[in-house]
Order: sequence, then structure tokens, then C-alpha cells
Amino acid sequence: MTVTDTRVAAAIAAGEEGMATVENGADPRLIAEVDAKIAELNATGEKWSANDCRDLVSVAAASLVGPRVHAAALRRPREQRKVGMTRSTLLSTKGAWIAVWEGCAS
Repeated sequence: MTVTDTRVAAAIAAGEEGMATVENGADPRLIAEVDAKIAELNATGEKWSANDCRDLVSVAAASLVGPRVHAAALRRPREQRKVGMTRSTLLSTKGAWIAVWEGCAS
């Protein structure tokens, strides 16, 4: 493993740890709110990103959007598939690239 590989692996692990920290301290009702919005977005058949989901949830639930989108992407059977990338509109991300998703037919 190269130094770059090691740093990338460490960055991924730190991201996973951060998402777990946010979820573990969250009110289950807020998690349910975000999960419901993700399900609604997937059901539309339209392409969407965390930007769209963040606009639909309460301010209190906004910090859960990233972790819950990530969790939904890992669930099986698949609920959504990645179809592209777009820039985040969340100021703290400084325009980082984020995934564009599309719901999978059930």
C-alpha cells in the first residue's frame, strides 16, 4: 500500500466515523424524517442529490442527510443507484462534489 493509499483509507475511515457519530447522537425521529424524504425522492424516478434532500427536511435534521443518504446507498435490496456527480450547495463543504442518485425500481 502506498502512502497515498494509506491517506485515502484514513480519510475514508474518518468520514465513516464522523457519519456514525452524527447518527449515534441523533433523535430517531429525525433519522426517520430524513429516511422518509430519501424514500420519497427515490420514488419519484427523478435524479436527486443531498442538496435536494436537505431542502426538504427540517433544519434540525439537515446534518443527518449525508449519513442517511450514504446508509441508503449501502442497503440491500438497492434503493438507489449513483448516476452522476454535482457540486454541494452546503456552504461548509466549499462546493465539494457529491453524488447524484436515482431510485431503483422495486
